[in-house]
Amino acid sequence: MTNTLSPPSSAPPDLPALLSRLRQLPLYGAALAGVPDTADWLSVPFLTRERLTEAFGAGELAHPDAVRVHLTPHLGGGWLPEYATRADIQAHGKAGAAAFARAGVRPSDHAQIAFGYHRFAGGWLMQDGLEALGAKTIPFGPGESEAQLECLRQLGVRVLVSAPSFAQKLGEAGARVELMISSGEPLTSIAGRREKLEAALSCAALDCYASSEAGLMALETPDQNGLKVLSDWVYLEVIDPETGDILPAGERGELVVTHLTKEAMPLLRFRTGDLTRLEHRPDGTYLPAGVFGNVGGMLKVKGVKLFPREVGFWLAGYGLDHTQHTLRLWSQSGADRVGLSVRGSGDLGALRADFQKRFAMKLDELVLDDAHEGKGVQDKRG
Repeated sequence: MTNTLSPPSSAPPDLPALLSRLRQLPLYGAALAGVPDTADWLSVPFLTRERLTEAFGAGELAHPDAVRVHLTPHLGGGWLPEYATRADIQAHGKAGAAAFARAGVRPSDHAQIAFGYHRFAGGWLMQDGLEALGAKTIPFGPGESEAQLECLRQLGVRVLVSAPSFAQKLGEAGARVELMISSGEPLTSIAGRREKLEAALSCAALDCYASSEAGLMALETPDQNGLKVLSDWVYLEVIDPETGDILPAGERGELVVTHLTKEAMPLLRFRTGDLTRLEHRPDGTYLPAGVFGNVGGMLKVKGVKLFPREVGFWLAGYGLDHTQHTLRLWSQSGADRVGLSVRGSGDLGALRADFQKRFAMKLDELVLDDAHEGKGVQDKRG
């Protein structure tokens, strides 16, 4: 398949109807008061987690027809409710079923879900689509490795849905499945992680992007060439996290999501904070490299935007201890300098070359030390 970087449509489908419906909700009444249904998409304001927190305090999130409420962690260590109507559950399930079918899940399959089913959305995000597809879902929840292994073996489970770290643990303990669907942690954005997981489970491992606020958003196909967006459920765009401008396809930036049909707590240009790229192909929109960081703590270094969490993912791909690294910035002769120290060992030349290729800047200092204690970001410029 030929990939293209052509620009997306300028707005979600049937934007006037979407705005007309959403302005009736307390969450958007004030924000859309000066935005007519015929407005240009760029005039529609972003939704932030801060605004959701404010709306919760004002009693603006509940929906009279909601039949399910999940909680999701939010600002300050608290949580917010996520409401869904019966129609929302059905629409999410329908979109998820199509995505799981593209991924190779069959109605005859047993699918074991190792995500939580308590107050947070967790396993329910997967359950909706798998049930709608007709698969025999096993809502196992997290942990209990021995019991998970016994269930996988006795029921002949073909599909495992899990965070990659837990699935890796099961594989090393002897679990074998044909298909692994990974979410909750980076997979494709860390070099070599998929291959390690597939070897442990003797399976094909596919990456999935979801959040408690938005539900399922993108899932890989067996081609393993990017996560295909559930375009009948969400509209995605990527913006410059600094200016809010929509970025051309292929450029990395902050992912923004809009629900197309959701009734209770629909998201309208919600800033996820996740770092990704979009690619538009003849058969749909893709996240070609999954989600590979968060825009929090973004730095401007040598005229280039640098995202510290993306650096951590890059280090993990080299088998280095990304939890023990220090990113140091300083000024010299009026110019930015950047240094990186990390626990571990490796080929300094290869690391320097790949860092420059990945982040479009040269490392002025690189130290690998088996005893290094990471201090995070140290910005001593100015």
